[in-house]
Amino acid sequence: MNKDILSLTFARLIMSFGYSIAFPFLSIYLYEVRNLSMSLIGSILGISTIFGVIGRILGGLLSDYFGSKNVLIISIFIRSFIFLSISIVIAFNLDYKLFIPILILNSLFFSINMSNLDTMVAQLSKEEDRNLAYSINRVGVNLGWSLGPAIGGVIAVKSFSLLFFISFLATIFSAIMLQLTIPNTNKTLKSFEFPIRDILNNKQFFLFSLFSIGFFITMSQLISTLSVYATNLVKISKNELGILYAINGLLVVFLQIPISNYIEKIDEKKALVIGTFFYFIGYLSIGFANNFYHLLISIIIITIAEMFAVPSAQTIASILSDKNKLGSFIGFFGLLQGLGWAIGPIIGGFSMDIFKSNHVFMWSFISSFSLISSILFLYLFRHLP
Repeated sequence: MNKDILSLTFARLIMSFGYSIAFPFLSIYLYEVRNLSMSLIGSILGISTIFGVIGRILGGLLSDYFGSKNVLIISIFIRSFIFLSISIVIAFNLDYKLFIPILILNSLFFSINMSNLDTMVAQLSKEEDRNLAYSINRVGVNLGWSLGPAIGGVIAVKSFSLLFFISFLATIFSAIMLQLTIPNTNKTLKSFEFPIRDILNNKQFFLFSLFSIGFFITMSQLISTLSVYATNLVKISKNELGILYAINGLLVVFLQIPISNYIEKIDEKKALVIGTFFYFIGYLSIGFANNFYHLLISIIIITIAEMFAVPSAQTIASILSDKNKLGSFIGFFGLLQGLGWAIGPIIGGFSMDIFKSNHVFMWSFISSFSLISSILFLYLFRHLP
């Protein structure tokens, strides 16, 4: 694998560490310290993520017009100061309503980052190496993810504010590193106009993106709903929650490349159907969990599903895209991905408040969205060339 992909992977490791050391504990802070309901927390996170949907489209368009690297560096710097502002709001116990505009901005620039990062992986790799390139990036992301919550779980006991200050420092460092190591990328659009007609005319790409929404609704529960559910209803400690997230990340670090090699043998389409189905099984199993070890089994199933589904979805989206408008197409795929991540916390929050006494029904409902995506993918891949 070329050095540019490896440099990008290391930067994503640092960014992932900066994000995961703090954000899995934000819902817990709002629930336990600020005494907000899960419906309100889910709504705040969901509303902010809806604005992030705009960032996916905007990020893709900016990528094609200005070049991915230029947009990426600026947006990462801005996001680092957003983390600093969250740290200040927590440290001085300022009005919780300040989280709404701050999280909206965070979601917007996170989405711009993700559109450009995903586009750069495609730009810096050959099509035949695409799945491996995305998989290597996921190893970096998940190594950061495994370290962040494990350390964050210890720090959260003493200071939620410090978590976000560390996020600020890590994100600044990743931006500087990318500026020094990643080559400039080409600008492919001459006019600042989103190619929506081209996307709608590409029937397979459009339907594939649309069918992905349910999968991402279920996937989003790992951060917002599961953290509060595990610590307040299953009654595991914050340290144990950090261990669960660390195991999620470490499994990807050690198993993603072997699984990616297996995916090359069965192809990405089959892998995506398998992965989204096992996402359904994994999240459904959370409803039967009543201790740390039961949740551990669920996390293992979810992580295996993730390793099949996520790089396969990214690879399929990039291959189906118009190569001259890659950023915009990936941005559109990211828009619908972001829509799933926006709806997910709202569904999870209300489900937890309404079905708090019936855990199995709650997680059956939440996990069913991934099952629907799995069935729709199977239909799409069988009926379209």
